[in-house]
Amino acid sequence: MKKSVWLIASVLFFSLSCTEFEEVGGSCTVYLKDTDAGGTQSSYVIEQDLRRNKKTGVFTYRIFDEDGSSKLWSISRAKDPEEDGTYRYFSKSQDGRTIEVDRIECGNQIYLHKDVDEED
Repeated sequence: MKKSVWLIASVLFFSLSCTEFEEVGGSCTVYLKDTDAGGTQSSYVIEQDLRRNKKTGVFTYRIFDEDGSSKLWSISRAKDPEEDGTYRYFSKSQDGRTIEVDRIECGNQIYLHKDVDEED
């Protein structure tokens, strides 16, 4: 009896912990805060393997380089809010680079945009 209760509790715990992550399907466009010389907002597309932690709101993904290597990146919220109460978001690479993010668009879903009700 004790073994079956332990087994059920373990299965329930592991199944609930797996639902903490949302795998975002399809391609997503990450819009950055910076612009190029012509005034166009910089962006890049994530084609695969984008995941969002539902609890923390952190996105993780890989970007593959031309030589076949890849870097793990994450997009997370700044620790402290701005004076107006909003938060800034940053994309950080495992090599230490940081880029400020405006929003992420995945099909008709928009994440992190300040003008839209968000689920982060």
